[in-house]
Amino acid sequence: MIIKEVFMKNFGKFHNERLRFQPGINIVYGGNESGKSTLYTFFQGIFFGLRRKRGVASRTDTYTRCLPWENPSWYEGSVLFEAGKKDFRLERNFESRSQEAELYCVTDGEKMSVEEGDLEILLGGATQRIYENTAAIGQLKTRTEEGLTEELREYLTNFQTEGDFRLDPGAALDRLKDRRKEWEKEEKKAREKKERAREKLLDRIQYTREEIEDLEEKLERSRESFRDIGQDRQEEKPAEDRRESSFPLVFAALFFLGFLAGCAGAIFFQLSWLIPALIFLLGGAFLFWYFRDRGEKASARSRKEQDRAIRNERKKGQQITWKEALQDKRNLLYNLQEELEELENDNEKILKAQKEVQSISLAEKMLAKAAGNLQSRRGNFLKERTWEIFGELTQGRYQRGIIDENFQIRLDTGDRYAGLHQVSQGTAEQVYFALRMAAGELLCREEELPVILDETFAMYDDKRLCEALEWLHRNRAQVILLTCTRREIEALESLGIPFHQVDLQIGAGIKSSS
Repeated sequence: MIIKEVFMKNFGKFHNERLRFQPGINIVYGGNESGKSTLYTFFQGIFFGLRRKRGVASRTDTYTRCLPWENPSWYEGSVLFEAGKKDFRLERNFESRSQEAELYCVTDGEKMSVEEGDLEILLGGATQRIYENTAAIGQLKTRTEEGLTEELREYLTNFQTEGDFRLDPGAALDRLKDRRKEWEKEEKKAREKKERAREKLLDRIQYTREEIEDLEEKLERSRESFRDIGQDRQEEKPAEDRRESSFPLVFAALFFLGFLAGCAGAIFFQLSWLIPALIFLLGGAFLFWYFRDRGEKASARSRKEQDRAIRNERKKGQQITWKEALQDKRNLLYNLQEELEELENDNEKILKAQKEVQSISLAEKMLAKAAGNLQSRRGNFLKERTWEIFGELTQGRYQRGIIDENFQIRLDTGDRYAGLHQVSQGTAEQVYFALRMAAGELLCREEELPVILDETFAMYDDKRLCEALEWLHRNRAQVILLTCTRREIEALESLGIPFHQVDLQIGAGIKSSS
């Protein structure tokens, strides 16, 4: 990516100021209060916006410091830059209530969308935090390391695949964990559903068995009732038959004997004929009553037998109903037992959930291992590249060092590993510079961003300054160096390195030269 032109329409002290830049090294020269820091902030704001803080913090935040001196509500600017061999223009309104940004492809005449990520793609996925800790560097101090350390830690837990996106193993692992939990819930749900169905079937089986036992008991009692009735009937009938058959004979014998005795008395003893007549009448009347009573009893027995027959038919009908119900219940019990057996053997959903859980668990392990390997490779690249750049900056005076997992740095001095607080300030800042340049290569692989340096080399001696400028000239497509001294200009001239110069002079406007 190459910045070709910035237009500060109304930004801080600048009003309708246009600055042009070239590939290679650009020197922005100006004294104190000339607007270098404002320009440095403009680069940040134009690409990533300016957010106004709330409350008391808003009084001294970057947004407030860069408010236009004239017409504060008119807070705008633009940048023309090259990316992917095409020119693009980014226009931004910094006013806090609008924060509008428009992006155009100048080469094709196409309007693009910042909201939909087109600018992010052109920046190679670089975030503001990456930009501020790699491509845009102020005077290097240890305290500025915190943001870079956090960004590197985050990046090294991620890995970048081929293409235009970054895959986050942490997020992927979280998604896998969530998915595994979902399948574990599915397994639990399937088990609980099966157990509920099993308990329901067992209850129905138990209830059906109780119904069968009840019907069997009813049938058995009905059969016993029939047997008792038949036995009683068999016992009653012979006695009745004997009484009914013997009584008329005994009565007839007694009646005949009485009648004969009466007649004999009347003949032989001159008794009244009224006695035999009375015996005859009484016997006839008794016989009449006897046979009438017998008929009534016979009729009653007949009705009783009919009633008994009706009750027996009802009982037989009830037996048939119970037998049919008993058979139905036995069939139902058989079907329920078969259903229970099928349920016990049906583990498809549970096994599927278990298989998914196992597969996801395996994927988690493999992803964690892959992420660890990639993290290690990325970390090794960062360390190797840092020491490579540092060796070039120091002309081989220092070759190696140690960068631990907390990004604590120690230099190999030949006889020991020294912490950065144990070496000179210039050497320490060279290490930080190398680390940031290596981090920029690691974090901004998709698109190399211009290196913007604000008084970065203030603590460098002349030798270290020349080494840094030579390295930037060889390794970076565009460098914009803001300085208040002519040391960088003189060093570049002495090294024979071409550069483009922009002068910021108070009251004299802006001058550019190459």
